Amino acid sequence: MLLKALILLSFISLPTYLNAISEDEIKQIYLEKFSMFIEWPQDIERFNICIYNDKKFAISLQDKYESKKFSNYDLRITPLSIGEHNIESKECNMLYIRNTNYAQEITFVNNISSENILIISDNYDDIYRGSMISFYLKDNKLKFVINNEVLKKASLKASYKLLKFAKVVQ
Repeated sequence: MLLKALILLSFISLPTYLNAISEDEIKQIYLEKFSMFIEWPQDIERFNICIYNDKKFAISLQDKYESKKFSNYDLRITPLSIGEHNIESKECNMLYIRNTNYAQEITFVNNISSENILIISDNYDDIYRGSMISFYLKDNKLKFVINNEVLKKASLKASYKLLKFAKVVQ
């Protein structure tokens, strides 16, 4: 009887497990939402998201959004490798820095001279080193922090709707 109850219980909880989405899938959704709630100052012909240091994530993002638009723009995903510093030639609107060490990241961010590039990082502390948005986990939930001052310096502005859901630092 106990065995039957355990088997039944495992099947009841199985659909919940199958419906769970990964942290990377949540981050992909966040990237889309960030594009919608940031005011972009220049005319954009095509929205380009550059993914630094994670080609697999870039391919997954491309597959997920290949026939969709970001903020009503055609979407292009550009993977960038460690050591590649000339992102101005890539025409990035959004730069997502994945899983790098501090030395690689700070060198990379310091080489970005152009404005209007939204820099997003996986490392919370990067919010104090030039990142405009950083992801972090709190109570097993993916959250994000926004550095509003750095956003303004890049001539970007976050909508109050986005700021309402973020931890904001200056």
